[in-house]
Amino acid sequence: MTDPARHGYIVVELAAEQTHALRLAVLRNDTPTTSVVFDGDDLTGTVHLGVTASDVGGDGIVAISTWVPKSIGGEPAVQLRGMATAQSVRGTGVGVMLLAEGCRRASAVAPLVWARARDTALGFYTRNGFDVVGEGFVDPSTGKPHHVIVRRST
Repeated sequence: MTDPARHGYIVVELAAEQTHALRLAVLRNDTPTTSVVFDGDDLTGTVHLGVTASDVGGDGIVAISTWVPKSIGGEPAVQLRGMATAQSVRGTGVGVMLLAEGCRRASAVAPLVWARARDTALGFYTRNGFDVVGEGFVDPSTGKPHHVIVRRST
C-alpha cells in the first residue's frame, strides 16, 4: 500500500449529490435497486466525505463515505453509510485514508461508529479497528450479505 497523501490525494467534504456517481457505480452495481439517495443524507450533522486528487478538485472523486449521527442500541453513535472506492484506486490506501478521517471526525460527535458492512468488505474494516457483531443478514436493497460492525474511539 502506498501513502495516498504523497500521491496528491486529499479528503474533502462533499455535497450529498457528489456521492451519487460512485454510489451508483460501486454500491448499486448488480443490485436490485439503483437508488443512490440514502436515509440520513440531508439530516443535520450528516457529513459526506470524499477523496480526490488535489490537482483536480471535486471532479476527480475516487472514494466516498457518509457519516450520519445515529444511535445504535440507545447509545450515541455515528453511522458510516455508503463507503465506496473506485476500482482504479483499490489497494492504494485511499480507502484507509478516508475511513481514518471519517472516524477522527466522528469521534468528536460520539464514541462509537457503526455500519452495516457488506461481508466482502469485512476484512478491510476489521484491519482498521472495527469489530463484527451479531448475526449476518441479507440487505434487501442490495441482495448481498452484511454484518453490523462497530468501532469505539480510543
